[in-house]
Amino acid sequence: MPAAVASHERRALTIIRVAGTAVLVLIVAFLAIVPTAAVHENLPGISSPILGFELASTPEHVFGILGNPGEPARADAVRRIDLGNRIDFLFMIAYPALFVGIALLLESHGSFSRAATMIVVALAVLMAIGDALENRELLFLSGVNDGAAMLPSLARLRIVTHVKWYAIFAASGLLAAGAWRERGWWRWSAPFYALAALGGVASLAYLAAIEAGMNALALAWVMTYVRSWRA
Repeated sequence: MPAAVASHERRALTIIRVAGTAVLVLIVAFLAIVPTAAVHENLPGISSPILGFELASTPEHVFGILGNPGEPARADAVRRIDLGNRIDFLFMIAYPALFVGIALLLESHGSFSRAATMIVVALAVLMAIGDALENRELLFLSGVNDGAAMLPSLARLRIVTHVKWYAIFAASGLLAAGAWRERGWWRWSAPFYALAALGGVASLAYLAAIEAGMNALALAWVMTYVRSWRA
């Protein structure tokens, strides 16, 4: 392997290892902190309260997940959701960096073009910005008890959340194509990246498909993270 290519690969592997470790640690923290179920009712087909909150489009959705004003369960749900969203400001740095590291690794192997890498970088920036704006709205909504006052924020939330998720799914589709060109067992992460992208497409008709896509992406990330340590 030429020295320049080897250096490019080492840089990509370092990004994947550092960002991947951060992603895994933060996911474990999320699972320990955020509620495991909605106080009353989540969005149809969605099990994760934090994802349901991200995708909420009406005050009824918010109250169903966090509880109604004055309910004892609401205070604990809001506290845990807010803490999770504050931790998410670290996560929104880690997972876009992971996407970039994977694109760079594929490029170093000749499985990805420079143009494809730059598209993934642009999508990574977009998903990070969308996530930051999403968190701003979520932290506002969790402290509001008046449904009417939520409406402008919910309208903004819908836009930035979809920007984030569709940037994630578009990047996943590109990584699927590149990973399939790899040699060895890591190429079998490609179907999971592809399933993540398909989850995004399916969510246009059935919103809960985002959760299935998210779970497929998590499996692809784990496979990629393991691959980075076996280089």
